[in-house]
Amino acid sequence: MSITEEILQRTLNINIEDGLNAAGKPKIKARTYSGIKKDAAADKLYAAGEALGGLMQQTVQSITVTAKTELGESL
Repeated sequence: MSITEEILQRTLNINIEDGLNAAGKPKIKARTYSGIKKDAAADKLYAAGEALGGLMQQTVQSITVTAKTELGESL
């Protein structure tokens, strides 16, 4: 028996600096974009994140992708 994994949904997250907290460290705020194609290549997602981040006034800290997957048994 093997386990299968199916991507149900993907979300592109652009994490940006949003000022400083009381300790003087950067606060991070996420801008989230849903409706991402399940089979989108990592380099294309990164390029889209960079392009969207370039439109923002704040500094982009990171670009991440969150995937919701379903696991199942394969006979």
